[in-house]
Amino acid sequence: MNGSAIVVAGATGNLGGRITRVLLDSGVEVRALVRHGTARGKLERLQNVGATIASVDFSDSSELSLACSGASCVVSALQGLRDVIVEMLTVLLDAAIKAEVPRFIPSDYSIDFTKLTSEENCNLDFRRESQASR
Repeated sequence: MNGSAIVVAGATGNLGGRITRVLLDSGVEVRALVRHGTARGKLERLQNVGATIASVDFSDSSELSLACSGASCVVSALQGLRDVIVEMLTVLLDAAIKAEVPRFIPSDYSIDFTKLTSEENCNLDFRRESQASR
């Protein structure tokens, strides 16, 4: 049985930080995935609000899977270009599946990219590519 922890990838960013704070304010245990070498100040801000820090290599599926183990959900607030939205998000999703996390919420929070044609918005094309790879 999976626990009640929610894993948040991208918790040091604006959106991820907001998601983390709302979850913590609601009494939910949050495990914040952060890149190795994340600035001390960003880590301290997360710890000060009550998040548990998991420093990971986002290209290492085994390391990510271990960090996701026992969670009830993985929320991605990762933002970036193809290397993040297609490649890194795919590794994170595969790690969550391997860790048997029952829910995964990807970094798609606004426009419905499925209703736009290819090449209308290159950033949304990356999300379409990521969806097609699954």
